[in-house]
Amino acid sequence: MYMETGGGAAPPSPNGTSPNGTRPNGTSPGAPNAPSVCAGKCGGLGACAVSTAHELAESLGRAVDARDSRLFRHSEVVADLSSMLARAHGLTLLQTQVVHMAGHLHDVGKIGIPDHILRKPGPLTPAEWEIMRRHPAIGAEILRPVRVFCGRPGVCEIVLAHHERFDGGGYPFGLRGAGIPLGARIVAVADVLSAMTEDRPYRRGMSLDEALGEIRRGAGVMFDPEVVRDLLSMHSALPVLLAPAGHSPEEHSPEGHSSAASAVR
Repeated sequence: MYMETGGGAAPPSPNGTSPNGTRPNGTSPGAPNAPSVCAGKCGGLGACAVSTAHELAESLGRAVDARDSRLFRHSEVVADLSSMLARAHGLTLLQTQVVHMAGHLHDVGKIGIPDHILRKPGPLTPAEWEIMRRHPAIGAEILRPVRVFCGRPGVCEIVLAHHERFDGGGYPFGLRGAGIPLGARIVAVADVLSAMTEDRPYRRGMSLDEALGEIRRGAGVMFDPEVVRDLLSMHSALPVLLAPAGHSPEEHSPEGHSSAASAVR
């Protein structure tokens, strides 16, 4: 599993951004640079395919977020945070690109979840949770026909496993530790941090320090301790990265803040 071979110095952060923080092609600073020239011999898996896949991933992520205006740009934030974590973990440029695309697409399976569950302002019933927990498998099936998403491990596997827990208590398969694809362990941390600092219909967002405290306490239980270490090392960069998600001005249920275990659905 090539994503298990991190280590070493992390590649430098992308450069070439404009004064407003975006690149000339409109991508955000958290997105990894992708080669822009294809030799035409890749069989659909070379530089041009990866570039197109990034665009598709971002579009699909926005489509999911658009189903609920209170999510703002959640998938974009998760993608950029996942990319930064991948680089901090020492992954290669190609590995980082895969993780970044999976961050955009982690919740694409929610397209198949009914609105009355997805947008419910209160706690889900056991039956509703059973339906909600299908979204990783739905997402993987949606993406499977796209060849560039189907490496091993690749975007499909990361999307399928991003709700697994380090202690084996996650879903859909109860994978644990290194049995969870590294990209999924990275996206899991990014997803929870973004979710906990966002306002949701069913609870208020936490401050960054509160959210980091929850993630620190979840190291070795919910999250890979090494990925948590990488996140904490990036503390100074997080406020700017999380800013695009914003906070919703809408009313909330009386549940208040939530823990890392209940922050994401």
